[in-house]
Order: sequence, then C-alpha cells, then structure tokens
Amino acid sequence: MSSSELLIDLYLQTKRSEQEIIIKLESIIGLKIESVNFPCANSELFLLPVEYSQGYKQGISIMWPANLDNVINGYHIAKELSCALNVPILFDASLFDSNAATIDGDDIWFLTMSNRQLEQVNIEILEDGIDVLP
Repeated sequence: MSSSELLIDLYLQTKRSEQEIIIKLESIIGLKIESVNFPCANSELFLLPVEYSQGYKQGISIMWPANLDNVINGYHIAKELSCALNVPILFDASLFDSNAATIDGDDIWFLTMSNRQLEQVNIEILEDGIDVLP
C-alpha cells in the first residue's frame, strides 16, 4: 500500500461472508469495493478480511486513496455496518482522531452495537485475536 492510501480497521464479533460485507459496505459508502476474492475493475476501495480464532472472530481493513478521505467517515461506516450486519463492531479511536490515545499511551477503543449505540471499552490483545474486557 502506498503512502497515498488510508485505511481503517474494524473487528466483527462474529464472522460474516466477505461478499455480504462488500455488498453492505458499498451500500453504506456508495462506492465500489473489491477484495482479492471479489475483484472489481472500477472499484475505489479495497477490503482485506482476516479471521481470528479468539475473541472477535473477524477483522476487516478498508483501504482507499487519500483523495477520497473527505468522503470516507470511519465512525459512520462502523456504526452503519454494525447495524446492517447485526453484529457488534470494535474499533479504535483513530476513526475519530488519528492521534487519539489515553494518558498512558494505550489506544482508546469503542464498541458499536447493531442498534447504533456506542460504548468505550477496554480491550485485550490475544494470541490470535482481540477481545473486549468484561
């Protein structure tokens, strides 16, 4: 990925099909999206899904060229995708502010629920995944 591309990372509590995620994201963002498994000649965004065996079962990275940065709203995407897929989605505060961190330097994390509610959470990085602490 070149330095002129931007990305967001989202973590889904349960796995969804790559095709379903692409369809929902295209509806939310209004732009064509491709992935390795679903190429699209006129796409403007790229989706990279990753499966985890622990905690939240699926991560997705969404990448786009910097010239679309004023069109892409990571928080809106997380909130609407959570609702569209009916799955809680975990993300860090960089969706709001690329420099967001707590006093001790840890990232600030949020969980958006399928009802569009947002809650700040603490997370645990696992051997193969990420999870929300109780």
